Amino acid sequence: MRVFLTKPDLQTEAGKQLLELAVRIAADGKIDLSEIKELRGWLRANKDNGAVAAVRYLHDIMARIAADGIIDRDELLELHLALERVIPNAYRTPVIQARKRREAARRERLREKRRLEEKNEKEEHKRIQQEEYARHMRLRHLFAKVAGVTFPNDDGSERQEIIRRCKPGEQLALRPDAYNEYSIFATQVVRRNGEQLGHAPEYLAERIVNEIEDGYNVVGVLTNVTGGTLDKPTRGVNFAVFFVAKDVTDEELQAYANGVLAGRNLTQDG
Repeated sequence: MRVFLTKPDLQTEAGKQLLELAVRIAADGKIDLSEIKELRGWLRANKDNGAVAAVRYLHDIMARIAADGIIDRDELLELHLALERVIPNAYRTPVIQARKRREAARRERLREKRRLEEKNEKEEHKRIQQEEYARHMRLRHLFAKVAGVTFPNDDGSERQEIIRRCKPGEQLALRPDAYNEYSIFATQVVRRNGEQLGHAPEYLAERIVNEIEDGYNVVGVLTNVTGGTLDKPTRGVNFAVFFVAKDVTDEELQAYANGVLAGRNLTQDG
């Protein structure tokens, strides 16, 4: 059906008014509330004009989209496209271009909004991961075996004899040995009274040094003594190592250690 304003339509007063109104409303690519009210009022006043097809066309669309008292974005777009259809070709191009510019700007705003939302989601995810990692890093542990238990100490004491006196559950100090001639990461495993049981294995010694440099406290707990029997006379020491952040309280460490060691058999084999 032909609904655009023809030359004969534009020779009528109603056709001239509708063209002026349609171009003015649609010229900026959007329709605001005051313009809707103005157009609706004009269409109501001229609804009985049967000579200009565009009047009835726009009136019916306006009546339908405004029936529920709410005009959503899709309905606004429908109305804008209807106005474009009514406007003759000679006036239509700038109106279409204005709408497309606004639609492009809106799409760009939506893309930017999504980009920011995705960025914020990624940052939030990263923050949560960092917090979870930080919580995980506050208290960690592993199990190891003391190395070098058969060698004598520098003070002449025998490590095997010292180990014989050790009890499962006692706390051990892990002291980097900066003057060790064999390894820059050498770490002594020492009882609280200063008696040395041996050294941490090299792989563990390096980690202990790095953890201390990163600001963590390192605590050892003897889990069990092995050997000391006729078939296995050489005694060995198994121990747990705890890596503890500076903000961890003694109570937290104790509770964590109790949980870790609860599943271990703290016994003395020999």
